[in-house]
Amino acid sequence: MICITGIPGTGKTSFCRMLNLNGIKCTGLNEIAERSGLISKGVVDVDRLATVHIESDVVESHYSHFMNCSHVIILVEDEDVLRRRMELRGYSTEKINENLDAQRAQTIYYEALDRLPAGHIFIIEEKSRDLESVFCDITSILSKINNA
Repeated sequence: MICITGIPGTGKTSFCRMLNLNGIKCTGLNEIAERSGLISKGVVDVDRLATVHIESDVVESHYSHFMNCSHVIILVEDEDVLRRRMELRGYSTEKINENLDAQRAQTIYYEALDRLPAGHIFIIEEKSRDLESVFCDITSILSKINNA
């Protein structure tokens, strides 16, 4: 299973939708956690979720890198863009800063590195590029993984 991750606002759900439209089964982990009764007060029981059988080529979530991934794709976006997106979602200033700090510190990369070799972790710098350009990067990585 390939996991797409990144802090909130990086486009994980949008890219998952695009993958599905292009014949690559992608599922949001929050959907699975909800169906499995593994969310309580907004907190996902990641350890129990990791034991759930998931029939999907790709999964997405800000915590997907804690699942049983063969590879991880981390989406990284410009801070100003992320700040605006999180503000539109109603995130508190504290939560926005916490997420941006996590991106700056590459927290997700190091968490993924605890579980996988570096060659199985890919970082896509979005840099405010259009969805299609970033989607091409994602599909290129998926193709590389599938042909390896």
